[in-house]
Amino acid sequence: MFARKSRVKLALGMVYGLLLLISLVVRSHRGSLEPLEPVENTADVLTVDGDRIAGPRVRVAYQELTPGSGRNVETILLLHGSPGYKEELGRLASVLARDVRVVVPDLPGFGSSTREVPDYSFRAHAYYVRQLLDQLGLRHVHVLGYSMGGGVALSLVDIAPERVASLTLVSAIGVQEMELTGDYYVNHFVHAAQLAALWLAREGIPHMGLLDRAMLGVPYARNFFDSDQRPLRGVLQRISVPTLIVHGVDDGQVPIEAAREHYRLVPQSELLVLPGDHFLVFTKADVVGGAVTALVHRVATGDATRRANADPERIRLANLPFGSVPLPRVRGIAATVFAGLLMVSALLSESVARAAAGIFVVRGRVSVRRIAPLLLTSGARTFLLVGAATVVSWILSRLTSLASITSYVGLVLTVAIVTSVVEVGLAMATDKGRRLMLSTWRRSTRWEFWPPWMFYPPVLAYVAYLMAKHRSVTVFTAANPAILAGGFIGESKFDILRGLSGAGEYVARSSLLHGKLSTVDKILAVRRFMVDEGLTFPIVLKPNYGQRGSGVVVVRSAEALETCIRQSSVDTIVQEYVDGAEFGVFYYRYPSERHGRIFSVTEKKFPAVVGDGRRTLEQLILHDERAVCAARLYCERHRDKLKVVPADGDAFPLVELGTHCRGAMFLDGGCVLTPDLEERFDAISRGFDGFYFGRFDVRVHGGIDAFRAGLGFKIIELNGVTSEATHIYHPGTPLMMAYRVLMRQWRIAFEIGAENRRGGVPPTSPFRLVRLTREYARTSRFHLREHTDHPTPIPELRTNGA
Repeated sequence: MFARKSRVKLALGMVYGLLLLISLVVRSHRGSLEPLEPVENTADVLTVDGDRIAGPRVRVAYQELTPGSGRNVETILLLHGSPGYKEELGRLASVLARDVRVVVPDLPGFGSSTREVPDYSFRAHAYYVRQLLDQLGLRHVHVLGYSMGGGVALSLVDIAPERVASLTLVSAIGVQEMELTGDYYVNHFVHAAQLAALWLAREGIPHMGLLDRAMLGVPYARNFFDSDQRPLRGVLQRISVPTLIVHGVDDGQVPIEAAREHYRLVPQSELLVLPGDHFLVFTKADVVGGAVTALVHRVATGDATRRANADPERIRLANLPFGSVPLPRVRGIAATVFAGLLMVSALLSESVARAAAGIFVVRGRVSVRRIAPLLLTSGARTFLLVGAATVVSWILSRLTSLASITSYVGLVLTVAIVTSVVEVGLAMATDKGRRLMLSTWRRSTRWEFWPPWMFYPPVLAYVAYLMAKHRSVTVFTAANPAILAGGFIGESKFDILRGLSGAGEYVARSSLLHGKLSTVDKILAVRRFMVDEGLTFPIVLKPNYGQRGSGVVVVRSAEALETCIRQSSVDTIVQEYVDGAEFGVFYYRYPSERHGRIFSVTEKKFPAVVGDGRRTLEQLILHDERAVCAARLYCERHRDKLKVVPADGDAFPLVELGTHCRGAMFLDGGCVLTPDLEERFDAISRGFDGFYFGRFDVRVHGGIDAFRAGLGFKIIELNGVTSEATHIYHPGTPLMMAYRVLMRQWRIAFEIGAENRRGGVPPTSPFRLVRLTREYARTSRFHLREHTDHPTPIPELRTNGA
């Protein structure tokens, strides 16, 4: 059944690839970069790339409307927004065409104009518009920019001021500080993410050309990604022609504060605030058209105000620094972007997230009332530190105008550094804080505590090389034909223990509890198992499908057993508890060889602290040279006993399970390796038909000398291809030596898998590995949790160890 499903998935993947290829051919054949419908009015202009105008021709489609009288009238140029096209201004154009000539182009990348151009910025669009005016013989026009078209209109004023008779900005963008977060670099990151998503959709979906002309397509994203609003403030300060600004009071795309700032910067301007949102050109076309017509008439009669004769008080206000103007509260799209950036920055750095939140509060972009619920859910400490960041931001605003710091990036980093220094200073004031800082330092400087994303990239790169060398992504899964996916993920640990049944006394006694049983039935089954095997508490419970010690619990009482059983709904192994030292024995054998060998032996130590009759358990943990490295984990695990003062000489165990990520200490156990021990594990492994590569976790109950002789131990678990030669985590092991060991280990796994493949063993398909991973992720949240005197989940220490 699994093989059939894999073939179905492979077939579906091939069909999808074929459809994608057909889509590419169709798009190429249809010439998707040219307009599909015939257009009555077009002009061919030169390509614009930055400020360079040269190269192949670009087609600009446009619409032209004239008053019915045909008299000699003024001309107004309408510039649409993004995403948009000339037809969106059709209603406004009809109103204006009663009295003036109207020209409405499709800007390149939109509507019926050429879709593919090298530069989609509104400055490049201004150069295209100037070429269109040249071809139409229009030396002097009134210009109206709607939304993004406002940026094109302002750029046209900048590059060809002599061509503009008047300027109208309707719901228009302008100064950078009022756009989204207000910072160019942060906004640019947001636009880049948007562009990447739309590009992947266009190139990765077999759409047969439909997405090439989608409104929210790549040209729209490129328009904002290629544009730079920072120069527009200077353009607004230089405008000399009569200007009308029309804006909706409830605009969620461009805040009303932007229109008010534009009105301040252009002293000769008029501001018309209307009830409504961003789409006044649709909902208030008659009102907007009447105001624009009136402006055109005043310009024609010489009654319009220019900068040269503007009110002196307005000129004084225009020359004030930006800091005198309040910033808008984030709402609409800006609120969505702010929330998303705050979450992303919190994942990357709490200090940066706190600083950003504090600055947004100080600059008035977000109210404390709105941000408080979000911060309180993160804990009182985070809330207080955000408050500290807010205070620091306020102080900086008094030392140097926040408005003069145009980049949020620099300001956020400054506040983050200052608040981090404050946080460090507060921590240094207490003994506990100093020891926890030492813990953080040691965990960051000792590679055995590094998180997987930091440690594993070189190993993953080598694995990718092995995949290419063996021409298979999953050939390593054939290393253990007797284990599902070779033991990569999703394998049944109970089935593996049953495969070792020939080892008899060397395997810990176990039984399986099915997840669908009721709690009462599970408890009865455990009791029956304990009676049949002559066991008493403690016993061990572990999920049948688990990784790296996840969900393994040592149960010491009937009450703890009931608590743990109630917390789990997955298949669970109940196993005898074997007291004694724990070792990890890594074994491998090539299928063509009669005998295998032990690759690595790891001795697992369970850290403990010894009481002195004076210090609490917390103090003992913090001042132990080894335990301090995992102090947060140990303190959380034993939080109910932290204030207990152990008696002088009493040892308090911190760990009971031999898992590095849960606090165990791994040492190189090569000193116990003997020919007798290797022969014993070779015999056990050869007795498990289809097993060639993995690590045995064993408990030694008969003493080290007996273990060296291949006696006195019990296997509690066997792991497959994802096993590690864990002796590398011996403190002081050089990082490069650890990498060499892991790379050799993976090379052996691939070689054994390749040899089995030649013998007829099929590797697990990539599709099935993905499915197994998803199934494990879905069920792992129901794993058992470690139980002390409380059923609260215990967080795992973030390390790359096994």
